[in-house]
Amino acid sequence: MHATDWLSFIVSFAVVLALLGVVLYALKKMQNGSLLGMGQRRIRILDTVSIGPRQKIILLRVKDEDILVGVTVQQINTLAGFPLTGDEIAADQASPPPSTEPSAPLAKRFADLLNAAKQNKDRG
Repeated sequence: MHATDWLSFIVSFAVVLALLGVVLYALKKMQNGSLLGMGQRRIRILDTVSIGPRQKIILLRVKDEDILVGVTVQQINTLAGFPLTGDEIAADQASPPPSTEPSAPLAKRFADLLNAAKQNKDRG
């Protein structure tokens, strides 16, 4: 094989790996809905504690209640429920969850760009 054949092979392989990385990243973002600009989920996991090899305690927030759940391989049990106070509800509605805070969803950014383009067109 010539040197150009090896170079072509290496470049092609690097492109395939890069595309694989982009596809995996996009699939992960689509899975949690942040790529498509979907709204906030109704059920959020606030905290998880592993208490054994295949056993966890999970704190969930559903509507206006925090629910403590025990999860094993065979079953899921509700351990306790804690209604939210008015202050906690207001704080929860005022700030988005930490996972979506760093960047705006793709759909919102696209709409903002379209509005800006429309305003620039109207001015000129």
